[in-house]
Amino acid sequence: MVRFVLRRVLWALVTLVLVITIAFFAVNLLLPYDYAVNLGQRPRAIEAIREQLGLDRPLVVQWLEYLWGFVRGDLGESYDGNRVSTLVWSTIPTTVTIFAVGGIVAYLLGEWVGRVVAWNRNRYFTAASSTGSVLLFTAFPPWLVFVLVYFGTERVFQVRSWFGLGPKPYSPVPGGPALQVVAIGLVIAFVGGIVLRSWAKRHARRALGWVALPVGMAAFVASLLALGVWAEAIDLMLWPSAVMATIGLVLIAFGESMLVMRAGVSSEMTEDYVFTARAKALPERLIRDRHVAPNAVLPAISRLITSVPYLLSGLIIIERELKLGGVASLFFSAIESGNVPIIIGILAIVGIIGLVLRVVLDSIQAVIDPRIRIEGQMA
Repeated sequence: MVRFVLRRVLWALVTLVLVITIAFFAVNLLLPYDYAVNLGQRPRAIEAIREQLGLDRPLVVQWLEYLWGFVRGDLGESYDGNRVSTLVWSTIPTTVTIFAVGGIVAYLLGEWVGRVVAWNRNRYFTAASSTGSVLLFTAFPPWLVFVLVYFGTERVFQVRSWFGLGPKPYSPVPGGPALQVVAIGLVIAFVGGIVLRSWAKRHARRALGWVALPVGMAAFVASLLALGVWAEAIDLMLWPSAVMATIGLVLIAFGESMLVMRAGVSSEMTEDYVFTARAKALPERLIRDRHVAPNAVLPAISRLITSVPYLLSGLIIIERELKLGGVASLFFSAIESGNVPIIIGILAIVGIIGLVLRVVLDSIQAVIDPRIRIEGQMA
């Protein structure tokens, strides 16, 4: 198993270098303007700015210098003098929190609905779920944001009033230590709840499986109370822009997860072990959840992880429309000004996230299905 994971990590590092190289040359060659043109109006001034920023050097030299800095954990310095890592870190907690929470909720809903729809074989329910999933999966993010804001704003304000909070405009989420605590805490609560849920299902602890996620959220709430940031955390979690962005991501990601899970369950239902289990008079729910679902869940997890770049691009558009102030604002402002180091830095971080998730996916698949690990060692 260790050898299998090391092979995947090595290939991920090679792929990461290729991704950064392609991003570097693509941005520098395809961007129709540069930062110096925005600052200087005369040719001499533009050349002086380019020389000061190091843009007059050969592109290969710039690439080697950037790659060497990246290997040392340095994303470089933006053209306005700020560290790229500092700029990205100041905006990424909001984006990561929304993406993690929205993606996990979408997967859990899609996995459950797809399992139930496929098993019941109700043609009306199947047709309705298919139509709704396709519409959500192919929804145009700006249109989806408009619908959510139009119909959901009053509901968000009403929920905020339950906690003694007033209405807030659609604006960036305030940064600070509280936001980082909320971001890290929510991710740990959801991931821990899913791990505990999987363990409970594997060991036939049905009651524990049902309360796994609530237990994770209860631990998160207890940690907020212990740290004394409960009031500020609730305000951040119910920030209108963040709530709408999370709902939008859930709607976009839910459709694909549901369709893939439904297809997997439908395919497994014709296998011999299902007929054998029914011949032994096992309950239908036990056959579905203990035997069929574990074999059908791998394609759903794989598709969710491989679609991370698409979901991130959709989230960036949603953030832009809601004025959330996350990575989207930094990314688009860098494009508008031609600030290449920021653009490449964000693309590199997205690549790292995607590759890390891919290694995690390969490891999960190898644990669930030993044939993958054995074939990987023989290759």
